[in-house]
Formats: sequence, structure tokens, C-alpha cells
Amino acid sequence: MKRGLLSPKWIAFHILIIVSVIAMINLGMWQLQRLDERKDFNAEVRAHSRTAVQPLSDLLQKNDDYSQLEWYPVRVTGEYIADREITIVNRSQDGAAGRNSVVPMITDNGDIVLINRGFVPLSIDIPPPPTGTVTVIGFARAAQKRSAVGAVDSERPGTTEFQRLDIPLIERVLDLDVAPMYVQRLESDPPEGQWPARVANPPLDEGPHLSYAGQWFFFTAVALIGWIVVIVRQRKKRPASITTTTGDAPSQTSV
Repeated sequence: MKRGLLSPKWIAFHILIIVSVIAMINLGMWQLQRLDERKDFNAEVRAHSRTAVQPLSDLLQKNDDYSQLEWYPVRVTGEYIADREITIVNRSQDGAAGRNSVVPMITDNGDIVLINRGFVPLSIDIPPPPTGTVTVIGFARAAQKRSAVGAVDSERPGTTEFQRLDIPLIERVLDLDVAPMYVQRLESDPPEGQWPARVANPPLDEGPHLSYAGQWFFFTAVALIGWIVVIVRQRKKRPASITTTTGDAPSQTSV
């Protein structure tokens, strides 16, 4: 029977179970890692967003790693460059499909900052930005980067639609020297109308990562227990006995 459990078919079965268990444990650990990252993100957003509003130019001087400066409330004052408006497409909010309106602003200190004015449903034309001097208070946000499978944005001059707020790319397309972070509007003076609506803040919950991790560890336990049960049952099997019956050979009588 030991030879049976080590036959090529059983060896392949053992390898399949071992590989599956290792994969599921790693998936569970990955979900726990994502949970930790989510907790860190939530803590960072809460801590940064509760600070006092400061000029964006002051914030940018504090750290060259702009990913560390996200979600701080900032203030910029200047005038929109309305003829350079772009849209970030394929957005959704409150169950509606739409896009975000992004307009460069030349600030009172001469910098050019991209302002994400907010979300506009596809069924509504994007209202023009306010004219004259405008003060915007919002969150400082770092440039968005394309993922490995993300759609590729065009770099042709005159492009006005983008998949993400990739500041270096938009800077090249608009041929403007813009600030390395953009502002996600919370409020402005003069105020915007109903549209664009403020971009929804990220949910500060822990997501489904803990439950997903629990599922992967549960599947791991099921696979291991099932493996043990199969092996135990297989070892308890007995090969069918082969019974050989021998009788006396018939006697021969010589005539």
C-alpha cells in the first residue's frame, strides 16, 4: 500500500495539494498585507485631512516625496485657464457614469496648478469654470500612474481626454509647466454650482480583506483535512485476497 501512495498518480495528487496549500496560504497572507496597507492609508488620510489649510506652495516645500503629502488641505488663489480644460474620463459617482473636469489655474504667485473641479455626469454638459480671481480649497493629490494593464493615454498635442490625472503626461500635452501635485476641490470662492460635484472622498473602512483572508485560510484547512482523510482511507484498504484451491489429482487405474 505504501507503494500505492507513492505511485505516479498519487505523487501527482500530493504535489497538487501541496502547491494548492502554499498558494492559498500566500493569498491569505497577501490579503492580510492589503488590510495593513488599508489601515495605514486610512490613518494617513484621517491625520492629514484634519490639519489646518495651508498654501499649496508651502506644502510642496516640505517633502520631495509627494506621495507623503497627499490629503493635506491646501489653498490656491488665481485664475482658471479655461481654454486648457481637460477631462478625466470613465469616472463614476453615486451610481452615475461621468467624467472629472480638470482646469489649470495660474496662481497669484505665478505657478500653474491643475484643479480637479469635480464630477459631472455624462448626461450633463460640463459648466465653464468661474471667471476672475478664484480661491480653491481642496486636498493635495499626487500624480496618478498607469497600472500594468491600464489604458494608455494619448500624448498628441490637443488631446483633452485622459484616463487618469497623470501630471507629467498632461504637462507635456498642454505644454505648460505645472505644479507636481494637483488640487482636488472641496470648495471654492466664488462657489461652483451643482455641477461639478465634489469628488467623493475615499471610504475609510477596512474593506473585505480580512474576510477574504479568512476564506483562503479556510480553503487551506479544508484541503489539508481532505488530503489526510483520503490518505487514511486509502491506507485502510486491503487488497483482495487471491485464494488458490488445490485438490487431489484423480487416480488412474491401469488396465
